[in-house]
Amino acid sequence: MASRLQAHLGFRIKYAYKKLWNEGFTTTGHFPMKLLNLINIPLLLIDMGMKKITPQLAEIIGLLCAEGCHVLTYSSYWCKDRGKARFRVNDRSERIEFTNKDLRLLNHFRKLLIMEFDYKTKVTKHYKVNICKVNTIRQILALTNIGHLKWRVPKSILEGNEEVKKSFIRGYFDGDGSVSNCIRFFSTNKHGLKKVLEILKSLGFSAYFEKPVIKENRKDLYIIHIPNKQRERFLSLIQPVSKTPGNAGVIHKQKFVNP
Repeated sequence: MASRLQAHLGFRIKYAYKKLWNEGFTTTGHFPMKLLNLINIPLLLIDMGMKKITPQLAEIIGLLCAEGCHVLTYSSYWCKDRGKARFRVNDRSERIEFTNKDLRLLNHFRKLLIMEFDYKTKVTKHYKVNICKVNTIRQILALTNIGHLKWRVPKSILEGNEEVKKSFIRGYFDGDGSVSNCIRFFSTNKHGLKKVLEILKSLGFSAYFEKPVIKENRKDLYIIHIPNKQRERFLSLIQPVSKTPGNAGVIHKQKFVNP
């Protein structure tokens, strides 16, 4: 185990140094702290299975795998630095966005962020929750990249206990699932969806892949199917927040009460 940690840690240190050097951090000062944030020891231990992942974090990861986006922007502008005018070139800003039309789910996501990271956010007028705190972003990205074709199911979830697996499935299903006579999960990320299928089978569901939807000039869409006979067991075990019978696809616009 020590050799595994040493190997993973060595890789992350090299990655962090290269990233910070490319961003222009060539001196001391904030460099050591930024380096530690990028290495992210606690999340490294989680993904190696040396520290338990919480159900709340697993659900956050599931929601972001389904409906998350990692946004990097660069801008140039004039500003004042210690009373002197300074022109910043390609100043980097970063955020993770979670987007959904169901305000119940957006508010549930906010509560999860408070529970797991003690991080308070707001819902924008465009039905988004933005994560802008650098340390929180680093902790999430230490487990998985965010994006339709980039996300993966972390090892800590694949090998987690039943509560962790159920929480991840709840998050992913609320983001990219549907409920009718049967249960379905959708994604253009075939590799990621294979791992979702693996979790579903470990929870005792007879899940399988339907024939993919292939359309010209579009990415292939892959679909997991859980048969009607297991529909009620799925809903009872997973307890989705948004994708419930009669409510899937409905835009809920209720006011949020701060937790």
